[in-house]
Amino acid sequence: MRVSKETVVGIEYTLKDDKGNVLDTSAGHGPMEYLHGASNIIPGLEQGLEGLTAGDTKVVVVQPADAYGEYSDKLIQRVPLDRFGENKVEIGMRFHAETNLGMRVLVIRHVDDKEAVLDGNHELAGKTLTFDVKVISVRAAELTELAHGHPHQEGGCCGGGGCGSGESEGGCCSSEGSAGGCCSTEGSEGGCCSEEPAAQAKQGGCGNGGCGCSA
Repeated sequence: MRVSKETVVGIEYTLKDDKGNVLDTSAGHGPMEYLHGASNIIPGLEQGLEGLTAGDTKVVVVQPADAYGEYSDKLIQRVPLDRFGENKVEIGMRFHAETNLGMRVLVIRHVDDKEAVLDGNHELAGKTLTFDVKVISVRAAELTELAHGHPHQEGGCCGGGGCGSGESEGGCCSSEGSAGGCCSTEGSEGGCCSEEPAAQAKQGGCGNGGCGCSA
């Protein structure tokens, strides 16, 4: 069976940046499964795997437009510290916030005595990514998987070895938000199976968010 729409594909992968630095890998985690055609992974990688069969290997180079987009200064904003209520504000903290571009994960890049600088760009925005991929398995998706929009694996909806198991924010496969990569193109930073808490940054202050795969 070939990789095509409505197939569940298991891959082993190593992700590198344009300097050859390893950003993420499935090594030690087992194959990562995704539902082809359901936007579980970034468009450029999905397109590069189309038509392959189990056992095939391929190097897929993905330009920013088909990965996490170009870096945009428009996604940088300054927020008064009183917007965060009683929450301690530190560099590196992540928040979900509704923006004019929809729901975004914002990372605090700088804090002074009056305000915090939040960055809505993905960590890999503007980067050309190279995936060394081996297709491990290809099977027809089950009806429940098609209905839910992601494969069902042992260990939960994300399964094991999710793309994004390394340090890259948002995961190597997810195009926006869901680190661990396997479940959604939008949603929780840190992964759909992550223990990392997410806070909701809104005008009235910050509340506790959560993580989960989108159905």
